Amino acid sequence: MIIIRLLFVLTLLALAVSGGLYLFTGNRRYVNFVWNVLKFGVVLVLVFGALVVAERFLFL
Repeated sequence: MIIIRLLFVLTLLALAVSGGLYLFTGNRRYVNFVWNVLKFGVVLVLVFGALVVAERFLFL
């Protein structure tokens, strides 16, 4: 669970910094980075969540 929490905090930090940089500079590159981070973060959370669920069912 600590990995998921750490990933969540790092993702939020990256999104906040990139969003701030976009607002400051107006460069669309930061919006694309935010989108890629969101996709990657969602995929990782789903994978770790599936592993936790699989562990619960396999090791009853």
